[in-house]
Amino acid sequence: MKKHMIHVLIGLFVFTSVAISLYSQEGRGSGRLIGEVVDNDKKPLEGVKISLEYINYNYRLNTVSDKNGVWGFMGLGMGQVKITAEKEGYTPSGIGISVSGASKNPKQLITMYKVGENPQGASAENQQADQQIDKMKSEFEKGSTLFKEGKFETALAVFQDLRAQKPELYKMGINIGCCLLELQRYDESLTEFQTVLDKLLAEPKDPAKNEPNLELAKVYASIGDVYMRQNKFKEAEEFFKKSMDISPTDHTLPYNVAEILFASGKTDEAIPYYQMAVKIKPDWAKAYMQLGYALLNKGDTKTAVESFKKFLELAPTSPDAEAVKEVIKSL
Repeated sequence: MKKHMIHVLIGLFVFTSVAISLYSQEGRGSGRLIGEVVDNDKKPLEGVKISLEYINYNYRLNTVSDKNGVWGFMGLGMGQVKITAEKEGYTPSGIGISVSGASKNPKQLITMYKVGENPQGASAENQQADQQIDKMKSEFEKGSTLFKEGKFETALAVFQDLRAQKPELYKMGINIGCCLLELQRYDESLTEFQTVLDKLLAEPKDPAKNEPNLELAKVYASIGDVYMRQNKFKEAEEFFKKSMDISPTDHTLPYNVAEILFASGKTDEAIPYYQMAVKIKPDWAKAYMQLGYALLNKGDTKTAVESFKKFLELAPTSPDAEAVKEVIKSL
């Protein structure tokens, strides 16, 4: 069992290695945005296709303006967005703004011009704004790709440059923190995550909404990962539990807590968290294997074998399958 405990310490599940991809899927929240689209005579335009796209998230929404030219979006998270308006016979128009993820945002007005009637100045201004937004989105995607390729120094420089251009994009600190974490610059990484956490906690809350703040859960988990890599298991456990309280349907969170407890020799405390992980995600083979080892450490051989067999059922070709079969035979 000592050999297995060493394996657990070395092979703890790493949450933040996928944080970039998770974070790039965000953009959800409880924010609302209402706007109006009009022509150059200030008359409302109906049937205009309105698109909202986040610069630093892979998230896009579409709607159509009503007979009064009114359009709107709900369920928005905080971030920098690009809003475009398109209608046949009119020159496409757009704006770039920051939206709140916790309340109603200021009403936006978009003016569209018929093809050939758009003043040159307005056209050039819209084009310049679109180019800036598109460039930032492209840079963010470049940074994300570099991170996934393991080029953490280069990715770090990209994300830091983006934040320098738009300091209001404070959540870029998560991406920066992830890069610093992989570079083992733990104190700097922790500072980045803590700064984002403080600002998230300071955001005004909408009393009409009672939705879990998944971004907050991810930041808590990221801080937990920093402590975990420093072998500060008590602190890591605290932050993973905070994350789990917010996001109880994320199977990785109880698994992380279980691994920390098991590695710390707290087998009895670890088992319920492994069980919670497999309950949330019944087809997760790895969790059944770890649960089996924990049960074996406790002396519950019968249940341990059941868990090992479930692992083999789900992952018969796993590199760990032969070792698990040998453990079963020895029992």
